[in-house]
Amino acid sequence: MATDLKVSVRRQIDRLRKELAVATGQVAALKDEIKRHELVYDMLDGRKTSKRSRCGRSGAGALKRGPRGAMIDWTAVFATLPDQFTLESLVAHETAGEKARGYLRQMVARWSKEGRIRRTGRGMYEKT
Repeated sequence: MATDLKVSVRRQIDRLRKELAVATGQVAALKDEIKRHELVYDMLDGRKTSKRSRCGRSGAGALKRGPRGAMIDWTAVFATLPDQFTLESLVAHETAGEKARGYLRQMVARWSKEGRIRRTGRGMYEKT
């Protein structure tokens, strides 16, 4: 009998945890819906919306904020790079060097995907 009671209680605990998970998901969905409606309401009311809602993904020439809040013009950074460059030269760049190495790698990958540069060797890139 004690074993049956333990099994029953364990089943109830499992059922309650499942219900809690479902309810938590519903609460998160409702919060997202509230945010969307608040954004639309603010737009209809003529108020400025949050930065996240205004800023979409832009091209490579878009200005991005550095760690000190300064905007980085990636088109100007690209123009100042020599015809052949390395990631190290990008890290040493006065403006682009403010960004983390991982972010600079992402920019190089983006430029490569756009066809602005091509890889000539390990860590070596060339403008096209």
